[in-house]
Amino acid sequence: MTALQRAPRRRLMPGFGAGFEFQIVAMRGQADTYFSLITAPFFALVFMSIMEYSGRTDLNSHAVIAPMLITMWTAALSFSGEMISEDRENGRLESLIAAPMSFAMLLFGRLCACMLLALPSFLMSYLAAGSVFGYWLSFEQPLLFASALVLTAAATAATATALSAVFVIAPGARIVQNTLSFPVYLLGGVLVPVSQYPGWLEGLTRIVYLSWGADLLRAATTPGAELENTICYLVMLGLLGATAFALGRLFIGRFLQRARALGALAKE
Repeated sequence: MTALQRAPRRRLMPGFGAGFEFQIVAMRGQADTYFSLITAPFFALVFMSIMEYSGRTDLNSHAVIAPMLITMWTAALSFSGEMISEDRENGRLESLIAAPMSFAMLLFGRLCACMLLALPSFLMSYLAAGSVFGYWLSFEQPLLFASALVLTAAATAATATALSAVFVIAPGARIVQNTLSFPVYLLGGVLVPVSQYPGWLEGLTRIVYLSWGADLLRAATTPGAELENTICYLVMLGLLGATAFALGRLFIGRFLQRARALGALAKE
């Protein structure tokens, strides 16, 4: 019996649990799932080289955390662009929609499972920086780090949920899929804190959830670093993630309504 078949028996968010379990199993047999991990240690070495040889060793923690955030967003773009389309092509979409669970929550659960790729990417970056440069990232505030990591991963999955529906509703949006990576890295302050940006640009970055998550993760691993209002950062990160998921549900509902009206749930 598959995870999707067992899902109706679960009381707590059956769609999420079924989607999460289903994706874990699916990723085991897909070698391309792990392609985004290959670049993590190389990014860490490049970023560490920049920090070390520019004399900004105070930013070494940025160099270790950035590859993890890059892996998260890379995985989000990759999976969000393919999930619904693959389900449609493989004939799974109709049965998934017919199941007694929220399709948006199912998709969100699958994307949350994809975010687990951030953990090995972080370990690889951590080991690369430590073994080559002798820099071992310290966890000054482990509880804050764990909270920020979970919220950032959830916000990434929520954003990917919205993108997934958009890519199906508007096939032309696939054209910009590959161009969304570096602008988000820049606006999210993945490597350089957005507080160092010009005032007008910093205001723009605050609508990107990564800018809040990156600041929290760096504050939790940099000795002596403190945020003025940690709770505010956590709340904003959670709020932006919730907003993205709400948009995702709206877009998915529109897609399903349109597909039903056209009788085009299954790929012809």
